[in-house]
Amino acid sequence: MSEEIVTEPPGESTSDVASHRRGRGREPAIRQAALKLLAEVGFDRMSMDAVAARAHASKATIYRRWASKFDLVLDAVRCRAAETFDLPDTGSLRGDIVATLRAMADGIGGDDAELMAGVLRAMQSAPDLADCVRAQVIEQKRYVGRTLVARAVARGELPVGAEPEIFHETASALMFFRLLVLGEPADDAYLTHLTDDVLIPLLARTGQGANRQETEH
Repeated sequence: MSEEIVTEPPGESTSDVASHRRGRGREPAIRQAALKLLAEVGFDRMSMDAVAARAHASKATIYRRWASKFDLVLDAVRCRAAETFDLPDTGSLRGDIVATLRAMADGIGGDDAELMAGVLRAMQSAPDLADCVRAQVIEQKRYVGRTLVARAVARGELPVGAEPEIFHETASALMFFRLLVLGEPADDAYLTHLTDDVLIPLLARTGQGANRQETEH
C-alpha cells in the first residue's frame, strides 16, 4: 500500500489553506494601515472596519490574526519598532553612539514622528495599551543602551558599573526636544556635541560613581 501524502491540515479544505496563506501575506499591509490610522485619528476613533478598508483586506482576515483592535495596534507598534532600527556596531563607543543617534534622528524627523505622536495619544486614552507599550516596546529600546554600554565596558572604554539607562533616557529626551520642540536639525555638529559633551561623560561618570561606592563598602 502506498503511503498517504497529506497536503493540507485535517479539517481544512484547499481553499481554506489558500485563504489562510493570503491572510498571512496581508499582515504587513494590515499593520501599516493600523499605524497610519492610529497617527491620523487616534486609538479611540480608529476601527477594524477602517483598517480593513485601508489595507484592502477582509475583517475575517484581520480577526483571524488579531482578536481585537488593542492586539492589532500593540503588535503593529512592536513590529515597527523592531523593523526600523538596526543597532550599529562600529567598533567604538563613540562611533556606536553617533550612528545610533543618526538612526534615531532619521526616524523622529521622518514619518515616525506622526506615528510616535499617535502612540503617545493612544497611551493616554488607553491605560492597558500604555502598560503593554512600556513593557514591550520601551524595553526593546532599553536594549540599545544596555548593548552599547556592555560593548564599551568589554572594550575598556567605560568603567564597570556604567548605567545604560543614561543613554536611553537622555538621548531620547534631547533628540525629541531638538527635532520636535525646537524644530532644529540633528546635524553632524549636534550629534557630535551630544555624544562627546553629554552622553559619554555621563556614562563614564555613572561608572566611576558605582566603582567608588563598591570601594567604600
